[in-house]
Amino acid sequence: MRSFRRNRRSGRRTEPDAGDQITRIAPVMAYDGDLYRLPDWARRRREERELGRAHAADGQIDTLTLQTGSVPRFHELEDERLEELAKLDERAEQEGQLARAEFEGQKIRLAESQRTFGEVRKALEDSRQRVAELEQPSRRPGDGRPSSIAVSGGQWPVVRRWLPAALLLLLLLIVEVPILYQVILSWGDSVAMTALLAAGAALIMLVAPHMYGRAFRSWQEHGSSAKGRLLLIGVAAVWLGLIVAVAVLRRDALVRPLVVDGQEIGPTSGGVGQLPTMILLLALLVATALIAADLGRRMHNPNDRRLWELRAKRDAEARACAAAQADYQRDAGYAESIAQYLQGVERRRASRLRQLESGFDSLATAYLGGVVEGLRDPEAASWAERIVLRRRTTARDGPDHPS
Repeated sequence: MRSFRRNRRSGRRTEPDAGDQITRIAPVMAYDGDLYRLPDWARRRREERELGRAHAADGQIDTLTLQTGSVPRFHELEDERLEELAKLDERAEQEGQLARAEFEGQKIRLAESQRTFGEVRKALEDSRQRVAELEQPSRRPGDGRPSSIAVSGGQWPVVRRWLPAALLLLLLLIVEVPILYQVILSWGDSVAMTALLAAGAALIMLVAPHMYGRAFRSWQEHGSSAKGRLLLIGVAAVWLGLIVAVAVLRRDALVRPLVVDGQEIGPTSGGVGQLPTMILLLALLVATALIAADLGRRMHNPNDRRLWELRAKRDAEARACAAAQADYQRDAGYAESIAQYLQGVERRRASRLRQLESGFDSLATAYLGGVVEGLRDPEAASWAERIVLRRRTTARDGPDHPS
């Protein structure tokens, strides 16, 4: 039978995979359709030898019988041999029919596993190609590429890319903390106002700008309708208005005189006019918010998620392809095994015939050996040796006949 062979089509890939090649393999599970089993010759020879001793002891056979060359037990063994030959032919025919039926069924299963493997492998090739195309780091927003961090998975690009902005944001927050502290002291009589100012500062300076930066990057990558662009502009305007409102509240808190232990002291912004204070507060709030927005825009490239999802899909398909390949190899090997079994029908039958002839000849010899042991007559041993020699000569020159 020809070997089952699959040649992988050439295609673009990111890394070689030796498991993609399907070649002729040794059967993983060999087909065993034997319905006929040869007799246990060792046990049978022991039984024949014991039977020969018993017949000699009972007087059923003696030296005179051996001289005539006619041994009654040989006729029984000949009948058993012919019966075993008929059984062999019957079982061999059944084995051939079952093997052919199994081979036809296995060809159907092999075609199905081959089709499944081809589909899974094609899907894997497509995923590999898409991942290879996407694994080119982005050079500018909107080019549809993921970040170099998502491609390489390294940590140093993260630090190198975001550390300056993060340090600047931290510096601004350090400047903001004393200002926020003074504002909270000014509004300390109102717990609600203090909580509102603290939450508003965190929301307006950090959280909202960060989310806005993410949305802005998504618009850069995927584009948006006119309504979406107007929405971004409207959100930025509302955001700016909130920043101005928070700046006004902070300015009022900073220019108001502080009262400590019932004693009024000067305002925190003493010596600085309201306009410079307002400009300073607006600059701090706007700078902090812009840095937070830029960090959100850099950190959340939507193409990164696309790359990660494609990589996960590729890995899952690689595992499915390996499983489908194993199934295909197993089915191909099993079909090969059945074909080899069908090819060896005649060879197996000839081997069984030789073993049957040799086995029954050994039974006859074992029986004579038992008779000689039971008679304990040197002349009987001589006649038994002649019978054995004559039987082997007859078997070599032509078909066996009962002696």
